[in-house]
Amino acid sequence: MAGTDSNKNRGAKKSDTRCDIALLVDAEAGERRASGRFVPERNSVEAYLLEAMRVQRLNVAVVPFDAKVEPAIRELRALKPRLVFNLTECVDGDRSQDAAIAGLLDLLHIPYTGSGLSGLRLARDKALSKHIAADLGVGVPRHFVIPLRGPIRNPRVPYPLIVKPQFGDGSDEVRGNSLVKNERELAQRVRVLRKRVAAPLICEEFIEGRDLYVALLGTAPDVMPAVELVIGRRGRGAPTFASYKLKNDGAYRTRWRVRWRVAGLSRSLQRDVETASRAIFHALKLRDYGRIDYRLTPDARLVFLEANANPDLHPHAMGNNVCFAGLTYDAAIRRIIAAARSRAGHKK
Repeated sequence: MAGTDSNKNRGAKKSDTRCDIALLVDAEAGERRASGRFVPERNSVEAYLLEAMRVQRLNVAVVPFDAKVEPAIRELRALKPRLVFNLTECVDGDRSQDAAIAGLLDLLHIPYTGSGLSGLRLARDKALSKHIAADLGVGVPRHFVIPLRGPIRNPRVPYPLIVKPQFGDGSDEVRGNSLVKNERELAQRVRVLRKRVAAPLICEEFIEGRDLYVALLGTAPDVMPAVELVIGRRGRGAPTFASYKLKNDGAYRTRWRVRWRVAGLSRSLQRDVETASRAIFHALKLRDYGRIDYRLTPDARLVFLEANANPDLHPHAMGNNVCFAGLTYDAAIRRIIAAARSRAGHKK
């Protein structure tokens, strides 16, 4: 009997040390040390997330993912994690393959945080997501798609237009000259992008107004207060929309006094934002967390621009985690993990 109890205790101890969470990251996000441990780059979103989960006293292992696929699969099978925190964004630099990683986790029957294959694909398609939002009664810009090859035609959508990849991410290829004012500029921009992007382009009506970013958390989900992009300095050359440079160049933001703040909205408009955001979140099959981007016109009309499945979780994204307004960084990460665990049927 004593031997049996001892075996039981040893079994319990082994179970207790099982990996709680495998943090699945892009292979270029860090390096493999001589010890075999993969270490994320300092001050990266991967490093901040790892620390946030360790604060929760979770047993976490970092697993890099790249196009070879097999090493990550072997490591995940060996770890047998209770949950994968899916922080991957691309495969071999191709951001459109993020859905394939989710599909692989589904095939491996490993529960994971964030949106699944369907949600990632629906949100990435900037044209399809607009049609879905419009069917919900949410305002969207007039737009059209230009194929990878063939004639460049505008079916009478008024200028100016924003031209960008239909399946782009993180404002890729969105620059100052992405705003075109006539047929000549449209043709010129399309020709440039066709050399750089092997995918269709979406051309959408430029909506004047305020940029609003609305984060959502949980299963219901809870809608966080809207965050507004503020460009504090005006003048020739001042940005009028969130380009790649604005999002990624700190000196450029400083020059134009760019910041993010919680938006001041009326109660009725807040209700409209919450209703629209929840409806879009569910219709696009997003999970656990997400972000919806809008333009608010001068006459208080809410216009959906795009949805972001698994958006940036760096604590300084949009200025010291203001995107998750009202929640600390650690609390937001706890909520994401709790939502994924609940979906997977875990009690803890």
